[in-house]
Amino acid sequence: MSTTLQHLAELGAEYRDPIAIIDWSSADEARPWLPPEVLSLAGLPAQAAMDQGMLNRFSRVEFARLCAAGLWLEGLLISRVMKDGCLTTLPAEARVMLQEVREEAGHSLMFVEMIDRAGLGGVPLLGDIRLLSWVAHRLHPKSAEFWAMVYIGESVTDTFALKALRADADEICPLAREVLQFHHKDEARLIAAARTLLKSRIGAMSAARRWMFRATLKFLLRRFLAATLYPTEASLRAMGIPDPAGAARAAARSPERRAFAEDCALSAMRFIERTVMLPPELVEE
Repeated sequence: MSTTLQHLAELGAEYRDPIAIIDWSSADEARPWLPPEVLSLAGLPAQAAMDQGMLNRFSRVEFARLCAAGLWLEGLLISRVMKDGCLTTLPAEARVMLQEVREEAGHSLMFVEMIDRAGLGGVPLLGDIRLLSWVAHRLHPKSAEFWAMVYIGESVTDTFALKALRADADEICPLAREVLQFHHKDEARLIAAARTLLKSRIGAMSAARRWMFRATLKFLLRRFLAATLYPTEASLRAMGIPDPAGAARAAARSPERRAFAEDCALSAMRFIERTVMLPPELVEE
């Protein structure tokens, strides 16, 4: 495990600052920030009735919500990792965790910039995250549960971004594409780090704790998907979407959106299912 952590630390040794690297002048107001097929009203009359201008505005709401999810998740990670200052953390793990803190802070600045450019600063973009935040604030980075939440959060949002990046290069705003690409490149290593730290902790769990761990994660995952992959009425109203309450309800009831959300979580949950069910002696292999 330490060899994997050492390799991840070497890969993360050089920091890339998104605020300095991204070409912020590449914004194109005439293009959407996300392709229509990943939007939460895809396949529903509300989205079909939108003209191009409204569709562009709606795509900014959706992109801003993805950024808000990143801000929230990365804030939780930074606050928990730094609470004890890594004073009792093994150096190999501390290096990887602190690199993640450094990069998540940069990502958060990037997300704030995009939310501001979308005109949605101060608007509630996420659903009910109170229970999720309460749970996260009571988990310690030495626990498997903490890194499972980090891994799932990062994996779900990254899978969403990958789906958006499958669009033709000229289909979405160049700035939005660059932000998605920048974040995805960093997330590949950060997801690998979370997976490694998770595996090192699951091996020490008893069978009873593994059962509880699995059941709790499934319960929390449903809440996470509802909070991050569906629009809030307030955000739709802020962008002038007709009947924002009705549109939010339609998204929540949409079978297409439910299938999309479940697909975003599929790879993360498959990994956790496999890892939790393995005998302890095989987990770290």
